[in-house]
Amino acid sequence: MPGARRGTGHTAPRTIRTRLLSILVLALAVPLALLGAAAAEQISAYRNAAATADNARLEITLQGLVHELQKERGLTTGYVGGVREFGARLPAQRKATDAARARLHRALVGRDDAAAASVRESLGRLGGLAGIRRHAGDGTGAVKDTFDYFTTTITGLDRLGLGLDDVHDGRLRAAYHALHVLGNVKEFTGEERAIVLGSVRSGRFRADDYGRFLQIRAGRLAALESFPRSATRAQERRLDAALTTPDAGRALAYEGVAVRGGGRLGSRGIPPMSWWESMTSTINGLRDVQTSLGRDVEHRAAGLESAARRDLLLFVLFALGTVAALGHLTLDCVRSVSTPLAVLAQQAREVAGGRLPRAVASVRNGTPGRNPGPPVPLAVPDRSAAEVLDIADAFDRVQRALFDLATEQAARRRAERSSGGSPAQLLQVGDRL
Repeated sequence: MPGARRGTGHTAPRTIRTRLLSILVLALAVPLALLGAAAAEQISAYRNAAATADNARLEITLQGLVHELQKERGLTTGYVGGVREFGARLPAQRKATDAARARLHRALVGRDDAAAASVRESLGRLGGLAGIRRHAGDGTGAVKDTFDYFTTTITGLDRLGLGLDDVHDGRLRAAYHALHVLGNVKEFTGEERAIVLGSVRSGRFRADDYGRFLQIRAGRLAALESFPRSATRAQERRLDAALTTPDAGRALAYEGVAVRGGGRLGSRGIPPMSWWESMTSTINGLRDVQTSLGRDVEHRAAGLESAARRDLLLFVLFALGTVAALGHLTLDCVRSVSTPLAVLAQQAREVAGGRLPRAVASVRNGTPGRNPGPPVPLAVPDRSAAEVLDIADAFDRVQRALFDLATEQAARRRAERSSGGSPAQLLQVGDRL
């Protein structure tokens, strides 16, 4: 039955095009899923690198504020402790602190990440700065309260981390760790400067400040000892240069006087202004080293961001190329198999419905000695698959065989007619046709 070829169900059978597309869609799904997972990883790496670069720049700006607060701590603690010469220097230093604070606020504009949130929270500690300044100005300030306020605030800002210690890149992690250790060295040095200035006019350390002084000094020495573990040789040389200046040598000599004094201090052994100048010069040298380390961190983070951006771009191009190649293969498969088969089927219907019957009729009714040519071979589109060409060739052979058979029978019938064959024989020839 003709209908049996179209399946026994109520729905039409699926075409080869549909089957090919189903197979190719499934084949595309697997690499696309892998590409999607890889793309997510690349995007995550780029975002992490970009965030690291942003946090490195924020860390540098944050350390600028810490540096100004350290200087204001030394001046304010010394002023409250009786070094009245600092009164003329405080206004300019307060402006410098406020300017650094404003720069940090500008750096936080538009950021709502965890690092920025932690900085904003720590900046809340500066709410008490106006009161400390006011008490220092009206003579009601206390050395311990002043020192403790600045030190607690600076420590809170200095230990934020900003997520840079969790980065995956070993070089960046080491550079940031070196920056953090140097920050500790600088902070301990600043605390030494301030705690001595708060007591030097009284002739001895206040209360338990001598014990605190020794603890601060021990912390500085421990930080200096640990610095080479994460720093490069170039960074070590920068720090050595900052600690071997004449001012650093004088500061170290004054420190020795304070250590050996057993709690006693004196303006003759440690002149307040000379102590301030030598320690501040040393701390400024440490600040220069800190700035250079900050640039190292920033440059490495920026390099990682650039590399991640490049890798992401290359991956996107690769993914697009892969999808385009797979799409081209899909289209080529459809063009070389499905479309040629459809064209071949249409021509086969034309041959069966008209071209071959007309050719046979022309052979039967043709003039003796003038046989018409065979039917035109089936034409298939260019770039058809080899299997499609084989089917077309096989169909052409069938078509040619039928035409040759019709030609042979027509010739035989004409021969029988010309030789006076019987009607029965003529009927037999006709039946064969």
